[in-house]
Amino acid sequence: MTTAANAGAVTDASASVDTDPTGAHVELRRRDTWVEMRRGTPTTGGCTRRWILSPGAFALRNTPSGDFREVPMPDRPGPEYSVYHVFCGGDYVASVWLRPQQFGLDPHDLAEQLVRDLAYPAARVGASPDGRGLTGLESWFWVEGYTGAPIVDTVSRFGLSVTVEARPASVSWDFGDGTTATGSGLGTPPPGRSDVTHVFETRGHPAVRVRAVIRLDVRWRLGAGPWQSLEPVARTATRDYPVVESRAALVPDR
Repeated sequence: MTTAANAGAVTDASASVDTDPTGAHVELRRRDTWVEMRRGTPTTGGCTRRWILSPGAFALRNTPSGDFREVPMPDRPGPEYSVYHVFCGGDYVASVWLRPQQFGLDPHDLAEQLVRDLAYPAARVGASPDGRGLTGLESWFWVEGYTGAPIVDTVSRFGLSVTVEARPASVSWDFGDGTTATGSGLGTPPPGRSDVTHVFETRGHPAVRVRAVIRLDVRWRLGAGPWQSLEPVARTATRDYPVVESRAALVPDR
C-alpha cells in the first residue's frame, strides 16, 4: 500500500525522534499535515518532523516490496485522539495517537469559533396593528424569522468533530416607552392573540423602538462526548413602531 503521504518514505528504525509535537513550533500545511518550523539549532537529529493525519486507526509497516501495509493501532486513548504518521525528513518513524492540543489546538476554541459563525436568523419584530399603534388599545407583538428551534452546526477539522447547539432560554421585551416584559416568549402572529401585548398610554414620540432580546443558551461537545456549556449568546430583533393618540369623536346620527 502506497499513499501520497508515504510514497518514497522508508522506516528509520534507528531514528530517535520525538513523535510528540508538544512544545514544538509547528505550522499546519495542506491535508492536515503539521510541519515543524525549527528555531535556532534543531533538536531532532537534523531532520524536519512532519505529522500526517491518518485516514484510519492504523499504523504503517514496511512490506518486502518497499511499500507499506496497514496494521491496527492500540485502542484509542480518548475521543479527542487521532492517529498521525510521523516522519523525520523523508523517513517514516512511527504512528501515534495525538490530541489536537498537542499541536496547540483546543477543541473548546474551535467550538467558540463555531458559535461566532452560527447561521443566526435575521429576526425582526412583527406587530398588530401593523401600520401604527393606538394609545389606550392593545398592540400585539411577536418575533418573525425565527421559530425558536435550536441552531446546530458541526465542524470536522484536524481529525476531530465539534458540535455546537444554541437554543432560546428567555426573551426580554422593551416596548420603547419605558415598559419592559420578561418571560413572554417569542409571541404569536395573528390570527390568534399573541402572548406578547402592550397598551401604550401616551404618544410621547412619533415612533417607539420595540425590541426583543433573545437569550440563547449554548453548549458544545467533542464527537459523541458529553455536552459542555459555553457563554450564552444574545440576539436582538427590533421595529420602529409609530403610536398615535386615539380620540373619541361624536358622529351625527343619520
